Formats: sequence, C-alpha cells, structure tokens
Amino acid sequence: MAEKIKITFLGTSSAIPTARRNHSATLLQYKNETILFDCGEGTQRQFRKAKIGMSKITKIILSHWHGDHVLGLPGLLQTMVMNGYNRKLKIYGPRGSKNKMRAYIDLFGIDSKKLDLEVHEVREEIFFDNGDFYLEAKDMDHGAPTNGYSFVIREKNRLDKKKLSKLKLPQSSLISELVKGKTIKIGGKKIDGRKLLYKEASRKFSIVIDSRYNDNAIRLAKGANLFVCEASFSKDEENIARDYGHMTSMDATKIAKKAKVRTLALVHLSQRYDAIPKKILKEAKETFKEVFIPEDLDEIVL
Repeated sequence: MAEKIKITFLGTSSAIPTARRNHSATLLQYKNETILFDCGEGTQRQFRKAKIGMSKITKIILSHWHGDHVLGLPGLLQTMVMNGYNRKLKIYGPRGSKNKMRAYIDLFGIDSKKLDLEVHEVREEIFFDNGDFYLEAKDMDHGAPTNGYSFVIREKNRLDKKKLSKLKLPQSSLISELVKGKTIKIGGKKIDGRKLLYKEASRKFSIVIDSRYNDNAIRLAKGANLFVCEASFSKDEENIARDYGHMTSMDATKIAKKAKVRTLALVHLSQRYDAIPKKILKEAKETFKEVFIPEDLDEIVL
C-alpha cells in the first residue's frame, strides 16, 4: 500500500488575515517528513489548533520574503528552541534567503547555538532528492525573488503480496531480491520476480503562492495530483491582480487546465472575498471542475 501524503492548510488568507483565515502556511506530511511551505504570522498557533507537534518539522520551504509569508518564522523557531528541538532543520528559499535568515536570527535573538540550522538558496532546480521523493523549485513572477515548489514521489516497483502469498514460500532473505525483479531459487522453486511486481504510480504536490500568471507555473504543476495555487482576486479585478503581482481565479484554473492537474485548491484569498468565497469558486468552476477552496485547518490525503 502506498504511503499517504497528508496536506494541512494552516493559513489560506492573503496579505491581510481575517478571523476566518490566517496568513499563508501549508503543511505536508509523508513518512518521517514534515515540510512547512511558508510561515505567515500566527503559524505556530495554527499548529496548536491542528494538534500537530512543531518538533516534527524537518524542512521549511519559503516562497519569498514578504511579511505575510515569513513573519511567523521567528516565533516558530524560538518555540522550537525552547522545546528542545534536536535535529537539523533545513530552510529553503529564493535568492537572498541566507542574508535574510541571518538578519532574523540577530534581530529576534534566536539562539543559533541551540538550533542546528541549514539555509539553502534554490532556483530553477531539483534541490533535494533521496531516491524516494524529490523537491523542485521554479522561478515565479512576483517582483521580489519568488519560487513555486513541487514535492514528487517517484514511481516505484512494488511486490504483489497476494501473488507472493499464493506461492507459499518459506521465510528467506532472498525474497527481498524479488522487489528488484530478480529470479531466485527457494524451497525447490524458481521464482521470477518480474512476474510479481507492479508499478506504484508517481504522486505530485505543487504549490504556487504569490505570482502573476506565467508559463513556469504550468511546467511546475504538470500532472500534479494536487495543485495549490493563489487566487487573490476575482476575474473582475484582473488589472489589480497584475499590478500587485498576483493571479485571479481564472489564471489559476488556466494553469491547472494546461498542466493537466487532477485537483486544484485555491488559497491566498483577498480579505474582500472572506464572506463570499463562493464567488471565486463559481468563477473557477466555469473552466475547471475539480477545484475547491479550503478553510484553515482543512486536510486532504493524496
């Protein structure tokens, strides 16, 4: 059975939070990885509400350094230090992230001696790959250096346990060779591993928070099972969206359609739509049916 990817929407508002929606933060959990995408003001409180331990965080990935995406970072790091966080924390962000992170540590008095912190600047690359999954970044169009990201689990060979059990083989370390598609001899039988394997499909999560419509977003999101995309404005305010470096609901669905994503989640909603998010959703469904607007603390499993 495939390991689950769990997405928790910790913050779905844009620059100005509302009583209903917190600043940007999205959490991905997979096996022993807990990856936080952006860390807007109040994110650590959202962790409390979601009943998820901050000590589980393994990576923090920042789209850019505007306040509504990073102002929760100092408090989060201070809490992690006070709670005895004892693993290496990797932070990834666009160019300039090392200097900005150093300034944060100095300004807020974060005890760097008690926090094993590793900061990486990434751009247009696969920046992490452990063979099981990889993380990819692409430049976005927001004025300030900004990245979009994808988390991709690679296609895998899996052993069909039902087929294996029917063979009634004795316990042996050789069985692990079947996963590699090799032929083994065991219990007087010759077993071809290739006949017992099936392909577990790749799975992909992509996220673009703060950007104008651009082709890189299409390339990044191509084939995603879930594409989380900003939709700060309605289609009626396209000019405002362009001026401020954002997208409309129609921009997001256009990317989703061209990238052939399975499901689209619209976030980073302007406060002006807080009482009427259905307006954005109705527009989006005109061109892309598999779309939803998550509330803060909503979860989805891939």
